[in-house]
Amino acid sequence: MKKIFALLSIIWILSFPISGYAGSNATSSITVQTIVNRVRADLNAATDAFWTPADIIQWTNEAVEVSVILTRGMEASEDITLVEDTISYTISASHYDISHAIYDSGVTGSPRRFSVLTRFIPTNAVPQQQPNPVFWWEWENKFYVFPAPDSNIAGATITIYLISNPTTLTAVGDAIPTPAYLDTAIIYYVKSKAYFKERSEQKATFYLKLFHQLINDYRQDIIRFDNPVPVKEGQ
Repeated sequence: MKKIFALLSIIWILSFPISGYAGSNATSSITVQTIVNRVRADLNAATDAFWTPADIIQWTNEAVEVSVILTRGMEASEDITLVEDTISYTISASHYDISHAIYDSGVTGSPRRFSVLTRFIPTNAVPQQQPNPVFWWEWENKFYVFPAPDSNIAGATITIYLISNPTTLTAVGDAIPTPAYLDTAIIYYVKSKAYFKERSEQKATFYLKLFHQLINDYRQDIIRFDNPVPVKEGQ
């Protein structure tokens, strides 16, 4: 049963590209208790005898984590102040990935005050030294920037935009941290796990597919994850 579930999840994850744009992360403010109530109603389970609250909390955590990984739907940002001759900086926020980074020279009125840095693969050839930061990468929870800031660049900032790690849910009173649109997807995931526990694989697979369909709809229709709009020169 676990092998079937893992295989289906891996297939769905691999079917999606890894780059994209995060959308609104406004929540509906529902709690885990709401998930418990809705799932129990759908499963016609009036008691905790088989599907316990601990089960549903665990499955809800899994649903939230998978949803964030696939949609990049939880966002945060962090400012890094550049230091002379320093290319590595510690990232304090817990996160899955860095979406992008924007350099701010701090020079008011300059047409080149802001620039979007390019994600760099460190195994490639080192690019020619340039006066301003151009490239970035992440390694062991540190943010690297290149070229190294000189005395003229020191003190400027880079804002990094992060895909946040959701806080672990531990009680039925905890609020669901993911965007409101994903509430139903979370319910589908939890119902899938409940049916897997019951060894009703056909029903479980059905709800797992519904979960991934809502995730895909969110990516396509809400945040247009796979459909970036090109910007023409001069705009």
